[in-house]
Amino acid sequence: MKIKFIIPTVMAAAAMLTACDENDQFKGELYEKVIYVLSDNDLMFSSVHQLGETTPGYVTVYCGGTEHITSDVTVELEPYAEALDHYNYVNYDLDESRYARLLDSSHYTIDNYSTVLKANSPDYYSLIPINVNPDGLSPDSTYIVPLRIKSVSDFRVNPDKEAVLYRVVLANKYATMEHTTYYQMAGVETLGLSDGDVASGISVTRVIAPLASNKIRVFAGTHSYVPNNVTLDEINTYAMTVTLNDDHTLDIASYGGLEVEMLDNAESNYWEYNEKGWLILYMNYRYMDTVTYNGKTETCWVTMDETNTYKPEQYEN
Repeated sequence: MKIKFIIPTVMAAAAMLTACDENDQFKGELYEKVIYVLSDNDLMFSSVHQLGETTPGYVTVYCGGTEHITSDVTVELEPYAEALDHYNYVNYDLDESRYARLLDSSHYTIDNYSTVLKANSPDYYSLIPINVNPDGLSPDSTYIVPLRIKSVSDFRVNPDKEAVLYRVVLANKYATMEHTTYYQMAGVETLGLSDGDVASGISVTRVIAPLASNKIRVFAGTHSYVPNNVTLDEINTYAMTVTLNDDHTLDIASYGGLEVEMLDNAESNYWEYNEKGWLILYMNYRYMDTVTYNGKTETCWVTMDETNTYKPEQYEN
């Protein structure tokens, strides 16, 4: 009769051993440790830099795996222009007008291309700073610092994530290239036709681009454009700059070939923030344009008396 009790006991012991074996398989490192650089699927990593100052951005080096490293790992990066060449070819083929540009070394510094993943740090990553001065860069171009892992003191490098395209995104307090910045314009447009002036109320949503710490670019009048689908000829024809001065006055000037003049209106050409925190630009100017009215086309002065409103909170998550 004792055998009836011995068999369940043996089975229970075996089950306990099996359970222990199953638990043991989750102990220790479950995946191969690999070193890689943080980026999107296309190797792009974007960082916003404010115009008018030199600001730091960071390239992030990771060590993958389920357990922390037990000794320090040194990772060294190097410039890698071939990654940018590959990106341009894959995305734009022979359309060189859309190619991302190599950021000139005069606009950035990397003091040290090496970093150390520390065993005594709770983090699984380390940072390599890039100091960027974006002044003078165009909002119509994409600027890249291409880098890749040159060497590691331990473990293997992930070949699919060994490189990064560090993209410099321009911004100031009034616009950013991180997303499309829109201003809502409303006002009165007056066409100075040969048969007499014709005035009408108008409104349009404008695309705004940052140019300097206190300067933005806007298309004149009711002209606007779709982001990423505007030609240099359109920019040269219709774009103007608006400078927001410290005394809250505005300066309006041509960006390219537009003929534009500010008008002396005591109630316009200044800026302020309202009680809701919205930026308001009161603008009065005229520009030369070719217009069609009542089936007749002619070139004339178009006078604008307008209010532009920027609501920063609409871009907040």
